[in-house]
Amino acid sequence: MRLFEILLVVVMGAALIAELRRGIRGYRRADAARAVVLLTVAQLLREGYRWQLLPLYVLVGALFLPAAFPRRQVLAPPPWRKVIVIAALALLGVGVLLAVLLPVPRLPQPEGPYRVGTITYHWVDDSRPEVYGESLTGNRELMVQVWYPAEPQTGVRAERWLVDGTPMARALARWGNMPEWLLDQLALMRTHSYAGAPAVTAAAPYPVVLYVHGWGGFRNINQDQLEALASQGYVVVSADHAYGALRSVYPDGRVAENNPEALRGKRGEAEFTASSRALVATYAADARFVLEQLPALNASGPLVGLFDFEQLGIFGHSTGGGAAMAVCAVDARCKAVLGMDTWIEPVDEAIIATGLAQPALFLNSEAWFTGPNREVLEGFYGRLAGPAYWMDIAGSVHYDFTLVAVFSPLSQALGVRGALPGQQALAINRAYLVAFFDATLKGIPSPLLEAPAAEFPEVSFGERR
Repeated sequence: MRLFEILLVVVMGAALIAELRRGIRGYRRADAARAVVLLTVAQLLREGYRWQLLPLYVLVGALFLPAAFPRRQVLAPPPWRKVIVIAALALLGVGVLLAVLLPVPRLPQPEGPYRVGTITYHWVDDSRPEVYGESLTGNRELMVQVWYPAEPQTGVRAERWLVDGTPMARALARWGNMPEWLLDQLALMRTHSYAGAPAVTAAAPYPVVLYVHGWGGFRNINQDQLEALASQGYVVVSADHAYGALRSVYPDGRVAENNPEALRGKRGEAEFTASSRALVATYAADARFVLEQLPALNASGPLVGLFDFEQLGIFGHSTGGGAAMAVCAVDARCKAVLGMDTWIEPVDEAIIATGLAQPALFLNSEAWFTGPNREVLEGFYGRLAGPAYWMDIAGSVHYDFTLVAVFSPLSQALGVRGALPGQQALAINRAYLVAFFDATLKGIPSPLLEAPAAEFPEVSFGERR
């Protein structure tokens, strides 16, 4: 729970208990009620309304607001007063339980020496027509976001996590086959990134890392990882891969919703295979297009001089992991690549057969341990020419590489998180991500890449190449 939520619960609970124990020295009902009302106003203004606190808001309106400005007896005489207060305490308990089980998650504080700034761009690839949108007219459009080392900010609040708030939160709930209102509180979640913050130029240029999200993901679904890299002195870039992304919102208000037929196809396995190969190829083409636009950002504007294109890495999750491999197989700008639960099957067969020359790290969830993709991925790993690392994470599932892991203590019961605690899953992701790119792009060796670490006993090493 957040600060004002906790204060509201504590003061409200204390006031109700005081009503049960009449005669407590110094207790004044009107003063306690006014404190509750003021805290409620502060909570709504500072932290925002969320439906999980509705039981508390009902109590404020029914009991505390009338008691704060009494014109008549607001509580029934004994013995009904005791019944009312006990019922109010029970309702308070319901509100607390809902707030704890469905919290507004807190992102971990980035551990690097820099604060994090962010800027978002809308780019159109005039060379490629859009093939997944409903109209099929016009060219491929991408919303692209950049995170970078920034100067400390005062008097401003960090950006919210979800770009369009509640509509995106409800899209996430629908994706997980949940009631669409269940995750509305995610719209209140804040990042540690500040829009348009002045960049730290003294240590520039910085290595560049491109992130490619998976099917149904979006550009900052791994926000903690993106911030971790930026805080450690990287420029990080990520795009919504329109119609493969869960939801992408353009500046003029148009929305590109996930198009199921972009992946699943309509006529069986053969079409699924063809559509999945086309999707990974589209993601890869998106990534190359984004890379082609970055020199213009480096030449002028708020990000001038920040990009070190000689030290450029790519990482991706699932479909994005396959796309990252596809890009690095043909693009010499890529100096290192990392895949999280890499979906390698749709990657061009010639690339799978040839392998890569760049350093590579594969992080795999326990749910990704078996099946045909695993066999293809192991064969691909065996053909890599450069230094390569293979790590399996016990107790994890596919979505543990994203912030889905910390949406709720109920995440495991809902089937979107493994047995591995969510915060530990995120800590593993960040630690190995930063360690790998530090080693390959900055030349800073890390013991995490050499042997299993005591703080991450869930991570086991495969054969190192």
